[in-house]
Amino acid sequence: MTFTARELNKVVTFEAMTTTIDPSTGYPTEAWTQVGEASFAKMEPLVGREFLAAAAMQAQGLVKFTIRHRDDIDTTMRLVHDGEAWNMTSIQNIRGRNRENLIYAKRTE
Repeated sequence: MTFTARELNKVVTFEAMTTTIDPSTGYPTEAWTQVGEASFAKMEPLVGREFLAAAAMQAQGLVKFTIRHRDDIDTTMRLVHDGEAWNMTSIQNIRGRNRENLIYAKRTE
């Protein structure tokens, strides 16, 4: 599960849902805001056994992203690549070595 820098050729950002109070009305407003800096990722469609294993997650538009390790992301956030948002269903710290994260994501509807 290793990668070369050349393979990390997609720019992705991570966004979290934030709630702010509108000062004029007092009503809460929710919006997606970027978390940290952009990352470079490797993007691969799920095929073969991975696709079948992910079928329980409604396997439409499922991909996996590989990025350098980050500890500031979780599955409540979303990943944005090329203007398209992806819901992260799983984030794995490969072998617990804090070197890379494997992210399984589903295209938002």
